[in-house]
Amino acid sequence: MIQNNTIAKAKRARRVRSKLLDRSALPRLVVKRSNRHIHAQIIDKTGKVLATASSSNLSDPSNKTDVSRQVGVKLAESAAKNKIKAAVLDRGHYRFHGRIKALVESLNANGLKV
Repeated sequence: MIQNNTIAKAKRARRVRSKLLDRSALPRLVVKRSNRHIHAQIIDKTGKVLATASSSNLSDPSNKTDVSRQVGVKLAESAAKNKIKAAVLDRGHYRFHGRIKALVESLNANGLKV
C-alpha cells in the first residue's frame, strides 16, 4: 500500500510539473509542505530563485492555515521587490486545498497573480 501511494504521488507531481513547464513562460511558484512548516519559492526558467518565504522563521506558530497565509504575505512582498507580478503554481504532489489553497489566496490578495 505504501509503495502504491508513493508511486501515485510521483505520478501526480510529474503530471503537474510537465503541464506547467510546457505551457507557461511565467516563473513557477514551488511549494513544499511538511507537518510543521510550509516553504514557497518563485523560480524562473533558468532555475534561479527570485523570491522565497518560509514558515520556519515566523514568530507566531498559531494555526497552520494562518501560518500559510502569513507566508503568502511575505512571499508577495518579496516578489514585489523583485518586480514579479505573476507566477504559475507548481504544487508538486500536493492537492489544491487546505494550506496550499490558503497560501495561493493570500498571494492573490496581496498582488501576486497565481
